[in-house]
Amino acid sequence: MQGQKLELAIDSIRVRFGSQALTRAAELPPPQAWSSGTSVDSLTGIGGLPRGRLSLFTGSGTCGKLTLALSLLATATHQFAHSIVIDAGGFDPQSLLPFSAELGALTVVRAPAPEIAGEAAATLARAGASFILLTGEVPEHWLGPLESGANRSGTVLVGVIDALSRALAHASSFSLGFSRSDWVWERGQLAGLRASARCVKNRVAPPLGETLFEVRYPLSERPLAGYAAGVTEVLLHFEEAPPRESAAV
Repeated sequence: MQGQKLELAIDSIRVRFGSQALTRAAELPPPQAWSSGTSVDSLTGIGGLPRGRLSLFTGSGTCGKLTLALSLLATATHQFAHSIVIDAGGFDPQSLLPFSAELGALTVVRAPAPEIAGEAAATLARAGASFILLTGEVPEHWLGPLESGANRSGTVLVGVIDALSRALAHASSFSLGFSRSDWVWERGQLAGLRASARCVKNRVAPPLGETLFEVRYPLSERPLAGYAAGVTEVLLHFEEAPPRESAAV
């Protein structure tokens, strides 16, 4: 019964406003991709992060998600005129120095409350910001305006969140779950970490697998600006299961 009512409503809209007034999701063209030059591109299924859609990096602390997001942000500052960080607290632009970011193209919006973060993100996406990095939650009532503004302007939206709310998880089109697999030690010193990024949601292409990568830390007292940060992809290794012996008949 509800299905019939819905079909009647769709038909009436098309009769009144034309056949192109409504489009089924399956008929929509795939979103354009922004190539970040990282291993994330191979997990989206379209060769890069989707423009006009929300991509989320999730995982507990010290799992590499923020380092990878900073790498994307640094790349964006070289490719776009305006790259934005909506800072929920604790973001330091100096952390971008190892990634050789173009700080002149970066704007940091301090948002001490989620309401301010949501309003700022939606307004900037609607205004045509090319890249927006969210470092905190966005209230549910701002997600609609944020998605609408990003879709119209083609904004690349990336959120780095420890634990997702249900509304934010639903609004995302592409989500990666990060987990630390091991620490990297060299000569008795902590040199970095090894982590995995697994595709947990993909609405722009068929869900794909995961990638391993290493994050390297500075090992000397040289200034941060003199340290070249690295996020290096590592080949996945799978252990083959031993052959099972057939039972005697």
